[in-house]
Amino acid sequence: MSASKNLCEHTPSFSEEDCEIALFRAKWPDGFRCPRCGGFDFYRIVSRGRRLFECSSCSHQTSLTSGTILQGTRTPLVKWFHAMHLMHSGISAVLLAELIQVTYKTAWLINHKLRFAIQVHDEGRPLAGNLQLLGDFYARPVTNRPADPLEYREEPVVAGASIDAESGELAEVKIKRMSAKAFNRRTFEVDSFGSFLWRHTTEDRTGSRHIEIVKASGREGVSELGAVWRGAIGWLARTFGGIGPKHLQAYLDEYCFRVNVRAEGFNALLTLCSRTRTITQRELVRKRFGVHAIRWTGRTYLVKLSRSLCIS
Repeated sequence: MSASKNLCEHTPSFSEEDCEIALFRAKWPDGFRCPRCGGFDFYRIVSRGRRLFECSSCSHQTSLTSGTILQGTRTPLVKWFHAMHLMHSGISAVLLAELIQVTYKTAWLINHKLRFAIQVHDEGRPLAGNLQLLGDFYARPVTNRPADPLEYREEPVVAGASIDAESGELAEVKIKRMSAKAFNRRTFEVDSFGSFLWRHTTEDRTGSRHIEIVKASGREGVSELGAVWRGAIGWLARTFGGIGPKHLQAYLDEYCFRVNVRAEGFNALLTLCSRTRTITQRELVRKRFGVHAIRWTGRTYLVKLSRSLCIS
């Protein structure tokens, strides 16, 4: 109760009009653009309670939520905006349902759609430049059962970060699940990170990239990348009691997103949601446990990503 009260006190108030204006600006930062003909002029119309935009050139009608992660939703924009703000704190579906007064099923779907928008964004931003890498294993002992396969009990994970050339600090971080075949050793050398480098970093065409393998902690204390990894583990344990393999990657991407964008989390998430096509609940809950490596090619196909990412 105290946690929900504290979150409520720090959540800004949104009106339906404020939400529509903010979504309009996020979706069309340079002004309205017809998705069919690219026209800039439009009429505002109301049809069956829906606010639509009709292109003056081709008469095509579109809505604010069309082509976004919110498409087809019956939940008011105000509740979506509250969910986006609360995700910056890393909130569970149980607590979100209580705070925005929706069912658990709706809260779960909202949270996972927001995470999906983050995942699509993450896939289009490979790490570049000099890197730090950390290998470890994520385990969920609280829910492990003797009958569970070994791959359920311990998940190989690589935390990677690009390094700022001037400050030497972490510029951007990623934490990715690896398959046991691609990462099955506890003696960590560069070869152990081949799958991560192949999938989540840009190609080193100059041959000048420096890669440093670090540990979570050593004689000098906890490393900077180790602190990020331990922060992710702690958040998953405190908030959810641990996460199973099915959706683990989505939660790890969410955590890294907050680390990377810092105070700009809400605005960044709103922008992602306005530019990411929605995903259905059926696609979110389908069972896929494998981790498939697809090499970064320098091109981003959001439609393909939106149908192939998740739930590995």
